[in-house]
Amino acid sequence: MNIYHVIILDESGSMTAIYQQALTGINEVLSGIRKSQQEFPDQHHYVTIVTFEGNGMSGVKTRRDRVAVENIKDFTQKDYCPGGCTPLYDAMGKTLVELESQIGESDRVMATIITDGYENSSMEYSGKAVKNLVSRLREKGWTFAYIGANQDAVEVATDLNIDNALNFEATSSGTRNMCMRFCAAASKFSRRCNEEADNISMSDLFDKD
Repeated sequence: MNIYHVIILDESGSMTAIYQQALTGINEVLSGIRKSQQEFPDQHHYVTIVTFEGNGMSGVKTRRDRVAVENIKDFTQKDYCPGGCTPLYDAMGKTLVELESQIGESDRVMATIITDGYENSSMEYSGKAVKNLVSRLREKGWTFAYIGANQDAVEVATDLNIDNALNFEATSSGTRNMCMRFCAAASKFSRRCNEEADNISMSDLFDKD
């Protein structure tokens, strides 16, 4: 079974305040996925990491592209340099469309968006277009999660037809806690994939506080 973990990470200027915690947290998530690979040897985990900042598609950067988790390198300061605006919709649209064309129908996907602000600079994708894309991919069994700060993450996620949502505080401790819960959700996803024969969209990844 192939499992794809897609992380779409805000790299806008406001993330500077939680830069180190975000960087460390992503690497902790990667470590957790490596452990899932070891726990479930019949699963083959791949990771895509995309960052977004600036205006439109020019600020959407693929940092890791479907890399087998046993071969993936940790995130470094060279990979992540916050600055600029928030082209969230363009990042989601580009990443999801490209991945859909590259994987098989039976592959499992967990796509997670992490941002500390609202969309403000996309040029090619609208919120409606992204919502329609998410809806279509969920029908194919893809699972989505939206993690947001400085906003009502549940409301924003609902507008995009995403039902796994998590608010976090854009502080050092809040970001560390968020990354721990993200790591737990990724592990839960792997566990559920091992139990479920059908490729179904999961809607309860985040345990209640």
